[in-house]
Amino acid sequence: MNLDHLGKQDPHLANLLRSAHYWQRLDAQVKQILPANLRPHFQTACIDNGCLILLAANNMAASRLRMILPGLLAQVQQLDHSIIEVRTKIVPKPPAAPRENRLRLSKTALDTLDDSAQQLQHHPELAEALQRLVSRHRK
Repeated sequence: MNLDHLGKQDPHLANLLRSAHYWQRLDAQVKQILPANLRPHFQTACIDNGCLILLAANNMAASRLRMILPGLLAQVQQLDHSIIEVRTKIVPKPPAAPRENRLRLSKTALDTLDDSAQQLQHHPELAEALQRLVSRHRK
């Protein structure tokens, strides 16, 4: 989505857009320097008093970044001359929300399963499983 036309109308918005483009570009450039298997596990956060902060998604990525970044500092400094050092912080990604079962059985299906459970008394485990299924879905 191109928002540059909005920036022409408002100088504050133009500055914000320039800043966003800069950070996107810097993040992409830093990711090009680092190994491909690490790229999905970190992002560039900011430059604070000459220190480039990288946010790692887990301990593995953070320790790997801490191990290889000193050797790549010169390349990172070429991206932005204000960078003096690079630090890594761990910011775990929030766990995925548990999936909620939204499937519903119709009354006819529940009645049929209930009838089947009654007819399967000679297979008590199967009959009990069907009864549990019916009782869970009738709530």
